[in-house]
Amino acid sequence: MTVRLANRGSYHPGMLTFHAIGDWSPEQVRATWAAPGRRIVPDVEKVIDAAWQAALRRPGVKLFDGPMCRLESWRASPDDLTLALSETSYRPFLGTNLSHPELADRYGRQVMADPLGVSPALLTTDGFLLLGRRNAAVAYYPNRIHPFAGALEPRDGGDVFGAVRRELREELCVEESAILDIRCTGLVEDRALRQPELIYRTSTTRTRRQLEEQVRPEEHRDSVAIPAEPDAIAGAVLDPALTPVAVASLMLWGRIRFGEEWFARVRRLSDSPAGP
Repeated sequence: MTVRLANRGSYHPGMLTFHAIGDWSPEQVRATWAAPGRRIVPDVEKVIDAAWQAALRRPGVKLFDGPMCRLESWRASPDDLTLALSETSYRPFLGTNLSHPELADRYGRQVMADPLGVSPALLTTDGFLLLGRRNAAVAYYPNRIHPFAGALEPRDGGDVFGAVRRELREELCVEESAILDIRCTGLVEDRALRQPELIYRTSTTRTRRQLEEQVRPEEHRDSVAIPAEPDAIAGAVLDPALTPVAVASLMLWGRIRFGEEWFARVRRLSDSPAGP
């Protein structure tokens, strides 16, 4: 993944890298298609194949080498965010980012699949930020608290906001008519997986109770509601059950609602236990 320009520089709290921070509308985010840039190294391809075969042997596992979108490069300013994408798929993602993120250190970042994730902080109409508690059968971060999220796919046609609507519909049965607003608040990286993720703030006409009744069981066993209040969110980001992306979604939502001083304070708190 080639970084061309960051509006604030990259910041590394614990297991997160904040590559770009903003508050971009759909009109301010542009996705373009680029030639695939993943470097093919025979030894890496053997690792990918071994990881895929090992996953297939796990009882009850259903694998599909579905298409995904690789983040090739990006550039950001306060006024716009531009992403260059290419096609990848779930198989190299499982073999690199999910199973062997250390390949980036051994062979260089370009051997990684680096699919672009999309993760919204979802605000209910009665004032809660709703996250999901993943079930035990998911491929990564089982039983952890994570946004109702997914990955950008070629069928989204580069529409990174449409991908969020699709994921909310698939995982939480939220139709587009129930979504009030979506804005992109940042581009982050889960440092454990080396995976880039777009973070959003999203609001809905549905209440916490309504959404809790609509959680699809394929990926999440229940939901977690956090009051959309400064102290509640500041405390929540320290919960070790949250995934790094969940922490990023809460912090970037709070930055918009409560301001830069709140964000800087919570960023220091979240960084102190583990360090950069």
